[in-house]
Amino acid sequence: AEVDPLLFSVDKVANSRDAVIEALLPYIRAQLSRGARMNHITRHILGLYQGVPGARKFRRHISENAYRKEAGIEVLEEAYKLVKQSRGQLVPNPRMESIIR
Repeated sequence: AEVDPLLFSVDKVANSRDAVIEALLPYIRAQLSRGARMNHITRHILGLYQGVPGARKFRRHISENAYRKEAGIEVLEEAYKLVKQSRGQLVPNPRMESIIR
């Protein structure tokens, strides 16, 4: 993320993976309230944590749960927690916790 400004002469640093999830939560809530299906949204972020410990757990949890008709934001919350646990961050980011709840 820090390389982009050096190579491309841009001021803005790319978002972190966690920041992408944080930014998506309000959008997902809005879409679900309009009747969208969770799997239609989450399929676009399945590779978000590629190369990070816990990526397989993240993908598996979303793939196994987001397709259900009753699936909601909790599917992404649980997948995010699995990544955090795998990265040794058993205590989730307090900012993320406030956004999730």
